[in-house]
Amino acid sequence: MVDFPGRLHEANRHPQTKERPMNEILNAIQSRRNIRRFKSDPIDEEKIQMILEAGRWAPSFSNLQPWRFVVIKDPNLKEGVEKASKETVLHWGIKEAPIVILVCVDERIDPLHLLEAGAIAAQNMALAAHSLGLGTGWIGIWGTKAEGAVQNLLGLPQTCRVVSLLPIGKPDESPKGSRKPLKEFTQFR
Repeated sequence: MVDFPGRLHEANRHPQTKERPMNEILNAIQSRRNIRRFKSDPIDEEKIQMILEAGRWAPSFSNLQPWRFVVIKDPNLKEGVEKASKETVLHWGIKEAPIVILVCVDERIDPLHLLEAGAIAAQNMALAAHSLGLGTGWIGIWGTKAEGAVQNLLGLPQTCRVVSLLPIGKPDESPKGSRKPLKEFTQFR
């Protein structure tokens, strides 16, 4: 359930810790987890549109917006995508999630920055879904055999590169998260 626009759903708020984020965006970033098990509850069309809008508003080089989003609801297609991807990548949650969004980029629009454009759009959608009380998995298939298999299955042109698959739905698990200390990989000069 959505509190009101701009507020993180109560179920997804970061637990009270001494590292509590200062605002809703940081809270969403720290509390989002990859979800691999989903309930079968359908997702409201309004929420799907909000998630797609979040992807649409992702930044891209020179505002080229090279992304393409494919929303898969059909159980047979989801099963086909799961089979196409299972030999080369983690594929948990594809069949179980009510929807799967393929985040694609058109390499003809921006051949130099397409991977980061697609990744940013996918992250925006994952955070939007989380803020709406939904979970997402992040299944990266760029450059794998699975990418070609999914392109063929869906009849996508070779110039439409698949960055990731985002299964989305009501979470049926609550994984814990952890991070290395910032000092392990940060330098100030």
